[in-house]
Amino acid sequence: MTNRGGSNLDYKEGFQKEAEGFIKYERLLKRLLTASNIELLTRGMLDKECGVDAIARIQKQHYFISLRFRKTHRDYNSFTLSRYIKENSSELKKWLTNKVRPDFFIQISETNKGTRVIEVNVDSFNLYIKKLIKDNTLESYYNQALMAYEFSLKDLKQSEHGIRNIHICTDDMDAYL
Repeated sequence: MTNRGGSNLDYKEGFQKEAEGFIKYERLLKRLLTASNIELLTRGMLDKECGVDAIARIQKQHYFISLRFRKTHRDYNSFTLSRYIKENSSELKKWLTNKVRPDFFIQISETNKGTRVIEVNVDSFNLYIKKLIKDNTLESYYNQALMAYEFSLKDLKQSEHGIRNIHICTDDMDAYL
C-alpha cells in the first residue's frame, strides 16, 4: 500500500507534509500542550505501528502525540481517524488495542478564516468509542469516501469525551502564541 487511504497522500509525501506542518506549528503545539519540548518521531516504528508522530515533555513527563495537518480553505468542523476499524492500519484499532498509543491526537487545519486546532485526549475518547461499539453506532461515523471515521464537532461539545476545540483567527495567531 502506497498511501494512507481514500484520497490521502502517498506515504512519502504525507511524511514530508507532516514534517513541514510540525516545523510550522511547533510553537503552537508547545503552547497548546504546555510542553517544554516536543520532538518529531515520524517514519519510525512508533509512527508506523502505533500512530505516534511526536513526543512531548510536559511537566517532567513524556507524552506521545499523533498529529494531522490539513490545508482545506474550508473549515469542516470535524476530525478524522483513518481506516476502517478492522484493518490493521486503522487509527481507532491502534488506539483501542495497542499498549503503546498516542496520549493526544492533534489536528491542525488551515482555513480561510484562520486555524482550527482540535486536541483529543485518546484515553478519554477511547471510552466514547467503546460506548459507540457497544451501542452498534460506530459505523454511522465511517465515511467511505474518506476511508476514515469522521467526528463532527457540532455533535461533540467542547471538552466532551476529552476533546478541546480552538479556532484562532489569522490576525490573532501571534497574540495566541
